[in-house]
Amino acid sequence: MPILKHHSHRLLLGTALVVLLSATCVIPPANAKITYDPKDHTLTVSDEVTVPGIHGPKPITPVKPVKPITPLKPFTPCNDNLRVTANLKCYKPDPKPDIPAIGYQAAASITLPKNTPQYGPQPTQNKWGIIPIGYPVWLWTSDNQTVITQTVTNQGLIVSLTATRQNITYNLGDGSQTTCANFTPRPLHNDPFQQSPTCGHTYQTPGHYTITATTTWNVTWQINGQSGTITITDTTTTPTPLPIGELHTVIIPEPTP
Repeated sequence: MPILKHHSHRLLLGTALVVLLSATCVIPPANAKITYDPKDHTLTVSDEVTVPGIHGPKPITPVKPVKPITPLKPFTPCNDNLRVTANLKCYKPDPKPDIPAIGYQAAASITLPKNTPQYGPQPTQNKWGIIPIGYPVWLWTSDNQTVITQTVTNQGLIVSLTATRQNITYNLGDGSQTTCANFTPRPLHNDPFQQSPTCGHTYQTPGHYTITATTTWNVTWQINGQSGTITITDTTTTPTPLPIGELHTVIIPEPTP
């Protein structure tokens, strides 16, 4: 389509064509088609490409208005029980583990050996089936362990436990008690009147007595440098009563001939 048609006062032909139009200088594109009409001395320039400025400037697209920036709300600090995240939100953190409570709970669940009371001499060692009054009775227990160590896991924490046996208190059934920290088992064949070097009792009244042993343990727990100690007691009894009897000497005169 024609994009320029006008009377020319001067025409320059060559590598470039310059047309002076009403004080406006237009340089046609290199691929433009130029036609000159000698009758009316007009010059027609046509091309599919629009020469800039011939049809006027393209309308300017209006800029979209920018949304106003919403001001940040003032940050309110979290209270003592909450924490703040990276996006300034408060949250309640997981509570810190109560280490003493975990330690004492683990210590209370420790497995300790049973200290069943043992005694000697045995009534079966004589033909009467008793221990005579006035004979020393040796006392000890069925287990000689004095220190127990264990490692357990409680609420994800490793707990080291150490139980130390302190002493054993014997309730001897005749109204008396004795407390011992060390024990010596009685040898099978021994002087019947020899006292125990560590723990024993002598009955003075005949009867059948049940012996009860109460063992005291101190259990210490340790978690990440913290520690504590609790006291645990354990009570056991003899499986059968202890028979205590009295022996009498009877003098039988010799028969007369």
